[in-house]
Amino acid sequence: MRILRDPAFAGPCVLVLGMFDGVHRGHQALLMEGAALAGANDLPLVVCTFEPHPMEVLAPGRAPKRLTTLTERAQLMASFGVDDLCVHTFNRALANQTPEAFLERIVQVYEPRYVVCGFNFTFGREGRGNGSLLCSYGAAHGFKTCVIPAVMMDGAPVSSTRVRKALEAGDIGAVSRMLGHAWTLAGRVEGGKHLGRTLGFPTANLHVSPKKALPAFGVYDCYLTLEDGESFRAVVNVGRHPTLPDGPVTVEAFVLDERLNLYGENARLTFMAFRRPEKAFDSVEALKAQITADAEDARAYFKRLEAF
Repeated sequence: MRILRDPAFAGPCVLVLGMFDGVHRGHQALLMEGAALAGANDLPLVVCTFEPHPMEVLAPGRAPKRLTTLTERAQLMASFGVDDLCVHTFNRALANQTPEAFLERIVQVYEPRYVVCGFNFTFGREGRGNGSLLCSYGAAHGFKTCVIPAVMMDGAPVSSTRVRKALEAGDIGAVSRMLGHAWTLAGRVEGGKHLGRTLGFPTANLHVSPKKALPAFGVYDCYLTLEDGESFRAVVNVGRHPTLPDGPVTVEAFVLDERLNLYGENARLTFMAFRRPEKAFDSVEALKAQITADAEDARAYFKRLEAF
């Protein structure tokens, strides 16, 4: 799959429109419809998305943290048969376009035969463009529009906002169900406070993008995967170390039953389960005892998980 920045021309295609943060089950419904149309009509499947997130331009103070980076979005989309991911720079000029001007540009660049969007997709100045306008504009300009309804789960639509709320609550099970895949954090292992090593539990301190969403502070069972694909079981703490507070929020992984030097390595954490909230302990000895218990519980969890 190719990633194209601000393409001037892409050619006839099935075009899917959206932000796709998280590539959750709702987004997947769009991609699957697009893939079916592309296959039936012998056309490439192209996704048109935007970077940065529109809220980062229009209301920076209210911009959401990302469930997925652009690279992560691309990796997930590739598994749904997307041929080209076209990333358009979102700026004030684009935000101030009329919906009709936006669609005129879409037709010039993509010459779409089909356009797929979600039920809540909006575009153009003040978000005045919607699926109904896409349908009428397409009928006049040579493309058919498919507006995909909400994907429901537990009585409510799956959305990026809903996934973020579950993540903030530490409900990793709900996050995974709505995403349709496990949630991940990726970054480079860097030097940290060295508290884990001092306590006898050396950890890999993962530097993650400040734009990336973090789960509720606490302890999680995760897989840590390196660039070469090698994977390890790990206990991960996300938070501020309330027993020994110092510095910013950290993401620290204690790899079970391995002694690894990971400094400088790129790693990905796949969050499997929430173990416990972060909390302060009365002493360093009590903290060490809890970490030991966390590790034993995690070993038991992975043994059960990998038995199936």
